[in-house]
Amino acid sequence: MVSKRKKPKLFRLVLLLTVGFAVYLGVPVGYYFLPWSVRQPVYKAMPGLDRSLRLRGFKTIEGWDGLGLWGRDCRTVMTDGANAEHVYGGNPSQGLKLFSRTRLLENESYLVGYSESMKNPLWVAYRVFDVPRLESGKRPSSFRIDQRTDAKVPGSAFRGTGYDRGHMAPNHAIATRYGVDGQWETFLMSNIIPQVPRVNRYIWKDLEARVSKRYGRYFGEVWVVTGPVFSDPVERLGSGVAIPAGYYKILADESGTDLRVLAFLVESDCPPYTRIKSRLVSVDELEEKTGLDFFPKLSKEAQVEIETDAAGRLWPWLAPAIRYAAHP
Repeated sequence: MVSKRKKPKLFRLVLLLTVGFAVYLGVPVGYYFLPWSVRQPVYKAMPGLDRSLRLRGFKTIEGWDGLGLWGRDCRTVMTDGANAEHVYGGNPSQGLKLFSRTRLLENESYLVGYSESMKNPLWVAYRVFDVPRLESGKRPSSFRIDQRTDAKVPGSAFRGTGYDRGHMAPNHAIATRYGVDGQWETFLMSNIIPQVPRVNRYIWKDLEARVSKRYGRYFGEVWVVTGPVFSDPVERLGSGVAIPAGYYKILADESGTDLRVLAFLVESDCPPYTRIKSRLVSVDELEEKTGLDFFPKLSKEAQVEIETDAAGRLWPWLAPAIRYAAHP
């Protein structure tokens, strides 16, 4: 039995720990939201402290965003037969466009709509699904020319340009689902775009990991369409490969009796510590920017319901993760 004299000490200890924890979380979060004009003196005097506080604040907010506790979902009633091995609701369409049409490249682990004129994939579609273990082989050390294309872009085309060779069908997500053969397919240059390193190695990598490690396991399966966004005038590398102004990703998931969708647009100049949630856009916006029609096999009514507005939250994953752990 706790004595009356010990109760105040216990209360003070709990209060002290609570306040300390709140300060530990609150200070970095508050610092993250400070404008550059306020942060600049701290950055100049103590750059390490500035980076540490911003990173801690960013990770805290990203974790909170990921819970998806509130916000609007883009949903419609699920249509029978809309799901396929790699793409949901039909291959992205260019409508009545006559010139510079994409070439469909079929792989075992993903599909590509390839543009010979841009020397880029305009869309790549793949599916992630639950597997007993997320195991992958050693990452290949070389990229390969896709001999099915006329462009035949070599792996050396990006050398010395300052751009990463950005996978559209990700190495890890495909390798863990389709094995070594699928992993090698992701190193075909028809799956690669020029991507700014600070985007490819941070927010884009985090988004891919969220889909592969959380959504693709806890939700059973998720369909993804991803690719570049170009703006006029289109700049090109010395090899003739067009340089995107941004990158998009659309996720489709069958949730109960509904189809739900998330759409993201990440600009090439997206700064570090950008929240994934802040890059949510509508599918309609991506269609306007890419010239592609997504989910063409769905009814017009369904397309309006999932494409008109941007989702207001990321998909909640914590409860599905608990159910997943309880039923191995």
